Amino acid sequence: MKRSGLAIVLAIGLIAVAFSSLATTVFAVEDDTSSGAFFASKGLPYGFDAALPEIHGFLSTQFWNTGKNIQGYYADGSSSANAGGESTFLPQSFYVDIISEITPNLLVEGEFELYHGSSFKPGAERILWHPSMEFNLSIGRQFVLLGSQEKVYYPTSTYRFFTWQPYLYERFLRFTGWWDSGICAAGRYWLQEDSDAYMEYGLMLSNGPGDLGANATSVMKSNGYVYEQFNSSRQSYDNNDNKAVSWRLGFSPFEGLLWRVEAMTGQYDTNDLYDFTYLTSELFYTSGRFDSMIGLMQLDFDAPKDSGSGLWPGGTVTQQAYYISAGYKVLDKEKGINFLQPVIRYQWCNPNVDAPSSVSAYESYGERSAIDLGVNFSPWEHVVFRTAYRWEDTITGPGLDGEGFTMEAVVDF
Repeated sequence: MKRSGLAIVLAIGLIAVAFSSLATTVFAVEDDTSSGAFFASKGLPYGFDAALPEIHGFLSTQFWNTGKNIQGYYADGSSSANAGGESTFLPQSFYVDIISEITPNLLVEGEFELYHGSSFKPGAERILWHPSMEFNLSIGRQFVLLGSQEKVYYPTSTYRFFTWQPYLYERFLRFTGWWDSGICAAGRYWLQEDSDAYMEYGLMLSNGPGDLGANATSVMKSNGYVYEQFNSSRQSYDNNDNKAVSWRLGFSPFEGLLWRVEAMTGQYDTNDLYDFTYLTSELFYTSGRFDSMIGLMQLDFDAPKDSGSGLWPGGTVTQQAYYISAGYKVLDKEKGINFLQPVIRYQWCNPNVDAPSSVSAYESYGERSAIDLGVNFSPWEHVVFRTAYRWEDTITGPGLDGEGFTMEAVVDF
């Protein structure tokens, strides 16, 4: 089966499981309107028992020494954030998340980041009505229902195995840290009484990604790569009249295993002419000392005819990627330390899956794979040190080879 069909097959399979499960008798657990239920539904791995109002903080210090173009030729640039081939030291990224209770069922959340110790960036800014685990409604700035953001974004997460690019964070599939303003309904249903099996769902209407207008007609590079300009600077404001719709279905047959599928669609240009569709699916598995995740992503978007080089005739661009990550705690609250966890990840990316016949030379242009090896070391609870090394290999297209070494220290409270 071609890789272009894997995402669709995986999505259809999960949707079938979801609806067949929902068709069975659903036994709702006793409504839990406590702050603990809120934290469970939110999914943030803070590691504390909920007691509102709550303030959580993370201080992350990072260093990377990466080879030029390690993120890919097309993501390279003058900014150190794009890993332009120079050693970079981030003295601090300081996160503060505040959650407070207005009533037992109504909560407010604000999250802020002091980035590089210099710039101030807002994260979550939302109001959440939470009458039960089966239903909650949130309005404001929050993660869209796409991918595994809430499980890998925070430095102490079980699934943030690495210091850099904890999730597939290439420019052409850039939605890991994507906050967006919108309204979201979500919930969780237990499938049987006194069982760990559950279904989760979510539906969100948000501003959506955009090209910020300036690049609406200049999306074709001279080398043939279509660069869609989504999520520049983690854009939080609408750039057109269109609103993006995202949804999620998830299924957990037993504790420790969660399978999700998500999709998001809308228009990304200022004139509402060009459609985009994201499709993502993930499998999370944690058991004892072992943590792992598998992800599959696909993006289809309309790209206008290139008026510059004249190479791109116009049409739909398909981009795909998949990855697998795993870590095993060889020491877990032993030998006087909290844990020691070697980790590994493999990923594959293809930014040009099906090029039109007139530019068939660019089909699979930029295809590459990468492997990361690293270790997470926590001498004490709430303190983690991470280090990793990446090897990247070009499959087709020039300038994509690269290696990189990263380190990170995290303190949470």
